[in-house]
Amino acid sequence: MAKKKSNLNWYFILVGILMLYFGLSNNAISKKSELQEITVELQKDIVSAKGRGTADYKFWTTNFKNRFNILNASVSKRKKGAVENLKKGQKVDLLIKSSDFKYLSEGKDEITVIGLSLNGNSLMTQDEFYHNRELYKIRQNIISLFLGFMLLLNGLAKIPQKINYILIGAFIAAIAIMRFLETGIY
Repeated sequence: MAKKKSNLNWYFILVGILMLYFGLSNNAISKKSELQEITVELQKDIVSAKGRGTADYKFWTTNFKNRFNILNASVSKRKKGAVENLKKGQKVDLLIKSSDFKYLSEGKDEITVIGLSLNGNSLMTQDEFYHNRELYKIRQNIISLFLGFMLLLNGLAKIPQKINYILIGAFIAAIAIMRFLETGIY
């Protein structure tokens, strides 16, 4: 008697379950904490840190040796140009966590910027920072859940390639429309 081959793809099922787990368990909400305001002078022009890192921008100051980071997706889209145009010698006001304040004199740690203003004009408020970071986490969770769902679906049943393409295309189209219209998770 010949063994009957299972239609289950265990690799897809395992990875799908892991993706669903991480998508559902990554609900850590950024807690608003005690903040400290400091005024610093930029040592160099602000640098775009695009890539696989956790920061969109990084910069150094003449006042402290630390590297200051503006985290991914924390600056509002309409204010990105102003942040990118910050130049050497400009004085900016920063909001940082009080817990990071004690590391300023050491110069070893990277400091996360929670708020940023230039000449009294806000480029990133504390509320914008937390709101934008929350939306960023929601986008990550949605992508993880969709990927996990697709992997589970493909692991449990033989789904035609055409149906896979339709589902993935619909998901990408929905994300693109939300980004273009700046609604929903953007």
